[in-house]
Amino acid sequence: MQKHGPIEKFDLLFHRTGPLAGQPRGYAFVTFVTRQDAVLAKTSLNNMLVGSKTIVVTWAHSSAITEEVEKPKQELNIPALSMGKPERKTDREFQIQAIEAKLKLMEHNKNNELVINKTASTEIPVITQYQHNKQQPPPSNSRVRSSFKKSDRHHKPYTKHKGRR
Repeated sequence: MQKHGPIEKFDLLFHRTGPLAGQPRGYAFVTFVTRQDAVLAKTSLNNMLVGSKTIVVTWAHSSAITEEVEKPKQELNIPALSMGKPERKTDREFQIQAIEAKLKLMEHNKNNELVINKTASTEIPVITQYQHNKQQPPPSNSRVRSSFKKSDRHHKPYTKHKGRR
């Protein structure tokens, strides 16, 4: 390779996983410093016999060097996808005007805003009510205390029942 010109970059790919991990994939990418060196290497190395294999040298697809001249693509308009409306390009001034109009409309309708849950805005917040109830001591009801019997205290999942002596 080096005899065809100085090499800028050489990438030999290997299998990363699977039964062939660590073995070469069978292809490489070579970047030469000049285009002339790359063309010379391609023409002289293509279909060359290396060991028992014939190698094929082609241009990489993402390379800036292409043998074929790219044709300009025609614009494709599909009415069903554009919903039948002609495409309208909006420029910056149109967008600025639209934003200014919306701001004016918002200023005009500032006093006429829709208020949702008007009663909730006048009431005390729920958190304040909860904290207020938490600060008060619990009511002392005789019924609450009498509902627990002495025998109920010992019926816990891991309490060992003691026999009578």
